[in-house]
Amino acid sequence: MLLTEAHLETPQAFGAAFIFGVLVHIFVLRKGEWDLWTVKLIKAWATYEVTVSLFLTQLYSFSVWQALSVTNKWFASFAAGLTISILSYRAFFHRLNRFPGPFIARLSTVYATYLAVDEEHMYLEVQKLHEKYGDIVRIGPTEISIATPSSFRPIHAPSSPVIKSPFYGITHPWVMLLSERRKKEHAIRRKAWDRAFTTKALRDYEHRVLKYTKLLTDRIDEAKGKPFNIALWVNFYTFDIMGDLSFGKSFDLLERGVEHHFFTESHKTQGFMGAFRRMIWFFPLVSSIPVVNKSYLAFQAYVRNQVESRRKNPPAEPDVFSSILEDYDAIEKPTQQDFDNLCGDAHLIIIAGSDTTSSSTTCLLHHLVLHPHVLAKLQAEIDEYKSTHDEYDLVSLSKLQYLQACIDESLRLYPVIPSGVPRMTPPEGLQLDDVYIPGDTIIHNPSYTMYRDERCFEKPNEFIPERWTTRPELIKDASVYAPFSTGKSPILRTVESS
Repeated sequence: MLLTEAHLETPQAFGAAFIFGVLVHIFVLRKGEWDLWTVKLIKAWATYEVTVSLFLTQLYSFSVWQALSVTNKWFASFAAGLTISILSYRAFFHRLNRFPGPFIARLSTVYATYLAVDEEHMYLEVQKLHEKYGDIVRIGPTEISIATPSSFRPIHAPSSPVIKSPFYGITHPWVMLLSERRKKEHAIRRKAWDRAFTTKALRDYEHRVLKYTKLLTDRIDEAKGKPFNIALWVNFYTFDIMGDLSFGKSFDLLERGVEHHFFTESHKTQGFMGAFRRMIWFFPLVSSIPVVNKSYLAFQAYVRNQVESRRKNPPAEPDVFSSILEDYDAIEKPTQQDFDNLCGDAHLIIIAGSDTTSSSTTCLLHHLVLHPHVLAKLQAEIDEYKSTHDEYDLVSLSKLQYLQACIDESLRLYPVIPSGVPRMTPPEGLQLDDVYIPGDTIIHNPSYTMYRDERCFEKPNEFIPERWTTRPELIKDASVYAPFSTGKSPILRTVESS
């Protein structure tokens, strides 16, 4: 019997494809992590189209258009079954349905992504959701935001069973220390970073930092009486420092006053990642299209070239990258993945040390301008320090209590990661007080919301540095306060939380 389109386009055929889509969701896609499989799944679809079309054209004399028509209709039925199954499960049967939140948030990550892109300040939207729904809010199909003060330590303590969320895989194939999700491998790689941030190492970096500090203050002096974008220039300052400590040379941002292409592309990349961080499947797709990904590919090429140059031309004095490079050079036969990881760490040094520092410094300056009495008190402490010290140094500066209090208070009001860092519960789930969080759930503590919670801080929306010194009664629960996450070293906590 001659096979025709009519034989293949029956309700039974479309129904079978529809049911197959439902079964794929139930028995395959509901288990494991599929976020980074976008390109592989597209290739699987293309393989199906080509294989079935060839089968129909070669064996049953279908025209190419007839074959494509049949395969596309089958696939449409399959996709319909898959989509309806996913949406129905998320809306009515999902393990997180008992947690409150906007109904639309159950269905797709598009909801939270829309808020992040449209409103720009996702942390404020998260705060509004907590005000409406309570301490635990579902903001995505598999994601909940937890603002309960007692939940912070169980989630972020070094001994916690939670791991980093799939979001940290979006930089693949570059696996920087920050994005290393495997705890054993992370511990091994972190040793090099520990060596780079010992007290002695930090002292050795001081004179290099002071050089750029002098350049920044010179630029500020030159602009007296004129408008001055302090946020931009502080970012220039931190980028130049971290460029020096990673690539062995600055980007000359303070000297030229003009953005370097690495500076520009780094901010574009960070902004894109922040806005679309919940649509993880989107990143492999964008990365696979050279025309769309042209600027990021150029950005990666620049980092690789700088790393190669740094290897061939070691600086006269050790820097942060020296320890990391030392571990890389100790590998007998480094693989391409080893080199990709090295490039990832070079990039991490700059973004972790520059963006977090510049944003927190800018916010501190903002608060000081708004509170002249605080500025006067801080100025008096620094003037007293200068009267007994010829130069600034890390150890003695760290003993200035009011300076530290101002920094802590600024970071409390405007934490560097205001929405919190995404983590994933272990397969067996996580018990937080009397609430059970199912396994493989993306969770995060919204720092901005928690730091402005009256259960943790009195007068939470006010800038009062004295709460960290002479007025400790204004702190009700300090356990939630960890602006750079948790860990042994403040510097490394900055790296881990970026």
